[in-house]
Amino acid sequence: MDRPTLLQQLPAALLGGGTSLRAADRRLAWLDAVVVLAAGLALHALGQVGGVRGLHPFGIDLDSVPTWWHLVPLALAAGALVLKRRRPLAVQTVVALCFGADLLIGSSIAMVVVLWDALFAGQLHGSPLARRIAAGAVGLAIAAAVVASAAATSDPRTPLVLALTLFAIVVTPMWWGSNVRQGSELADAADDRARLERERSSALLRLADAERHDAVRAERSAVARDLHDVVASHLSAIALTSGAALAGEHDPERDRAALRSVRAESLASLEDMRAMIRVLRSDGDPGDAEDLTAASRAANLGPVLEQVRLAGLPLRIDDPGGLLDGADLSLPVAVDHAVYRIVRESLTNVLKHGGGQTHLRLVSGDALEIEVTDAGAAKEPEAGTGTGLVSMRERAEALGGAFEAGPDGPGWRVRAILPLPGASA
Repeated sequence: MDRPTLLQQLPAALLGGGTSLRAADRRLAWLDAVVVLAAGLALHALGQVGGVRGLHPFGIDLDSVPTWWHLVPLALAAGALVLKRRRPLAVQTVVALCFGADLLIGSSIAMVVVLWDALFAGQLHGSPLARRIAAGAVGLAIAAAVVASAAATSDPRTPLVLALTLFAIVVTPMWWGSNVRQGSELADAADDRARLERERSSALLRLADAERHDAVRAERSAVARDLHDVVASHLSAIALTSGAALAGEHDPERDRAALRSVRAESLASLEDMRAMIRVLRSDGDPGDAEDLTAASRAANLGPVLEQVRLAGLPLRIDDPGGLLDGADLSLPVAVDHAVYRIVRESLTNVLKHGGGQTHLRLVSGDALEIEVTDAGAAKEPEAGTGTGLVSMRERAEALGGAFEAGPDGPGWRVRAILPLPGASA
């Protein structure tokens, strides 16, 4: 869209140029006009009129002009000052005409005061266009006066003195008003910056509060996952082992093995609970996490596998790397702990929901792959909450690995891939 030309903007600059006034501003504008008029009347009463004497250019004898004539342009100009905040350029035009009329009848100090106030208000309240128009008009008027003076006299000092005088009378209030306006704009900009800083601080506080809530939720999720792994897995194993022992015929050796397994699970559960409580009460010492996972290593899965077999589950194991035999694979603590938890949770889920021939496969290479499959059961599986699957997925993905679980024919398959440090992608 084309920008409006200067001629298109001129009516708005003459009729507007300022901001809408509140009631208090209107009262202040009236007060300014009254004060200026009172000052002009006081100067008139003191005889500060008729600064130009002698013959008028049109042949009028200025000495014979009554002094009260100066009150007419003074009153008109002072009345126009009421609108100096809303129509600054129009007010300057009216005051300039009154000043010219006053100059024709001999001039007065009072009209100089009114002209100062109008020029000051124009720079303070006017729009950028109005200020440019006023500055251009003043410059042209001074130039015209200096040129006319130079043409009328041969003394080069006269135009110079006239230029300095007009500059002092006309340009000084405009410069003053411009400085005051710039100071006000700087103060407003400082207020805006302060407001933006307050809004930014409030936004940062809200963001920090949201991050704090997210951290609390993440910590609660981690605690819930560990509680499920530590408590639910042990208790499920105890319940299944004891149930299998009670369901079968009386066999002293088998029953004692089941009792030993139940006791081992109970002691392991208590130890894990104590370790978790130590972590929750600690100040975040990394050694506490090491204590929590010390008993949850892949090499300690032997009692878990024995317990599964005691529960009557046929289990086949493929472990070419000897991970379950305690072979030194230099697994990181987090990976070792994840292997223990995923295998244990998978076998517990098979006991609870599946059955039949079960296959556990552990293969290490670029990554450590864990796979547990079962053939399915003829009995109706128990309903689960899905917490165990969520926990296994979180553990695998937290290490940058992958996890999947789902039906595999009539049975179920769990597969997790855990990256090993230093292995190629």
